[in-house]
Amino acid sequence: MIKALLTTLLLSFTAISHATVITFEDWQYNSGYQIDWRVSIDDESNDGFFTFNIGIGTANPTGDILGFAFDTTADFDIPADLVNYSTYDFSNYTTDSLSCGPGCNFNGATRYNFDNLFKVGDQGSGGDYVTLFSFGLAKGDLILDETLFTRVAIRAQSVGDDCDTNNCNGSVKDISEDPTVQPPVSVPEPSTAMLLGLAILGFSARSRKRQSS
Repeated sequence: MIKALLTTLLLSFTAISHATVITFEDWQYNSGYQIDWRVSIDDESNDGFFTFNIGIGTANPTGDILGFAFDTTADFDIPADLVNYSTYDFSNYTTDSLSCGPGCNFNGATRYNFDNLFKVGDQGSGGDYVTLFSFGLAKGDLILDETLFTRVAIRAQSVGDDCDTNNCNGSVKDISEDPTVQPPVSVPEPSTAMLLGLAILGFSARSRKRQSS
């Protein structure tokens, strides 16, 4: 009886979501290099901020991210609303443009300006490649969904198919216009059935105690 009840308790956990996560897929590559870009935005990693995580996947981990751009339907005050969680310097914040600073632009990749752009790290950084960085944007009363951030772009250098032979001279200006809501991270929460089961266990324990007395 008790064993069966414990099994019921274990099965009575239900998953509830706590965060919204947006990822960007279907990249438009403007060169022969198809980089495994990983861009995600969530609304829970840092309290009061939307958190952006930008990096290169394991398929081709070598590259030097020079600039990042994004479109949004909100009116963020860059850089006032931006918090840098990385060790790399962010600079050359611009709006309504295709340029993110010297050597950092999206000319030729699109005709449409980006709402917000900034430069990451330094151009020609040698072996100190920027392959992963993150930042936050103050979210205020905004709700994260696929209509809030509609387009992202990455300007990168020193990418290539065979970097082991120092053939990492590629230059890319890649864009994604495909924000996708991912299944939210879930955690177990006791369901009504579990709470009822705990009550039954407690009642059973008290009954056995009275009987033994």
